Amino acid sequence: MKKLYTFGLMIIAIIISQQAFPQKENAKGPLTGEQQIELPLGYSFISSRIIAENPDMQDVLQNHLENLDFVRNSQGFMLQKIGPVWVNNIGDWANTEGYLFKMSTADELIITGEAIDPQIPITLLAQYQIISYLPEQAMNAEDVFEDILENLEFVRNSDGLMLMKIGEEWVNNIGDMQPCEGYLVKMTADDVLIYPGSSSFTCGDPITDPRDGQVYTTVEIGTQCWMAENLNIGEMINGNSNMTNNSVIEKYCYVNDAANCEIYGGLYQWNEMMEYSTTQGVQGICPSGWHLPTDGEWTILTDFLGGESVAGGKMKETGITHWNAPNTGATNVSGFTALPGGFRDNNGSFNGLAGGTHFWS
Repeated sequence: MKKLYTFGLMIIAIIISQQAFPQKENAKGPLTGEQQIELPLGYSFISSRIIAENPDMQDVLQNHLENLDFVRNSQGFMLQKIGPVWVNNIGDWANTEGYLFKMSTADELIITGEAIDPQIPITLLAQYQIISYLPEQAMNAEDVFEDILENLEFVRNSDGLMLMKIGEEWVNNIGDMQPCEGYLVKMTADDVLIYPGSSSFTCGDPITDPRDGQVYTTVEIGTQCWMAENLNIGEMINGNSNMTNNSVIEKYCYVNDAANCEIYGGLYQWNEMMEYSTTQGVQGICPSGWHLPTDGEWTILTDFLGGESVAGGKMKETGITHWNAPNTGATNVSGFTALPGGFRDNNGSFNGLAGGTHFWS
């Protein structure tokens, strides 16, 4: 089952260590409460984790307008006074966004309502944006962005302190990110940020990919947590075309039939799967918090299952629902449930469905 190909297209499996994605405690119901936000004199980035009963930006700030010059969002829309009238071109306060405030006098804002899930995915685009800090407790900035550093250019706080790469090293002059603050983030490629912390996930629970809403089963094998289904992310392209570095995740579906991707997952060329990185174990096209398995991680898996000579049978789906008969060597005792998705050769043809599967590493 552990086989490295230098050509063709392979279905990918994904692995993550507990160090990269810690086991999480039980989820809690919606929280209610309030958040006190200091609005200092001058410019500052501000955010809130509380969803106001009426989220209209002007309504939220109604009692503070006399001390406010303006509020601006990442797109340049503003709440500002034009003549004698306040004009709100922002609309509602979005809790995953941060905002640039300009205050003529320092003030304190209190927002009451329901607390947003601190691990709601925040979409980061390949541009500048101001994001909200959602956890209740302060957290080291480099730890927050650990899973997406390869697509990050810098993070900056209201004081101008930054998390940025200098040479080969990331330098964190921000220290801990703080509740109520917003942060200016510059990305080199699109990604998704999920704040580390507690949630209901434990290995064996299903996960939802926030990029497209697809749900995948997971399985714990030894000390590793694997996705027990092949990834199926991206826009389908014809097998006659090669994938390109165009900032769009592309996939092949066996014999150009989207129904095969729904069953067996997508097929990907090496560079596309790696998102054109050359570093082993990168996130690639995986969901945030997951990464592509290294050869060493495959070896840990096969060794745990008794070695390469027997691991395959312990990882294959049993029976002949998808595999050709007789498939008598399959026990799937690992729960990995490998399906025979075949491959796409480098001449654009598809082969091997129901007879075999191959995984990149």
